Amino acid sequence: MREWDERRAAGGVSNVVYANALLEVTKEEEATRLRIVNHRPCNDQQGWQKLTYLAAYLFATRGSLKPEEMDAVLSTTEPME
Repeated sequence: MREWDERRAAGGVSNVVYANALLEVTKEEEATRLRIVNHRPCNDQQGWQKLTYLAAYLFATRGSLKPEEMDAVLSTTEPME
């Protein structure tokens, strides 16, 4: 996205092209988040890895989960017995 910002500042990218690129990045980020949220771990170790990866992703993107996404994460990472 930084490259797009630099090109836009230099006048090399129109507002429409920039908006479309931003929309595409947003869609990709949402798809990535949903893949993480919907992943079903096979065991407790994978459950902890999922939670760790999700926390790192949220910190990196400064994002948050929707309530239904949080419910999905909690239901797929409960300890197995």
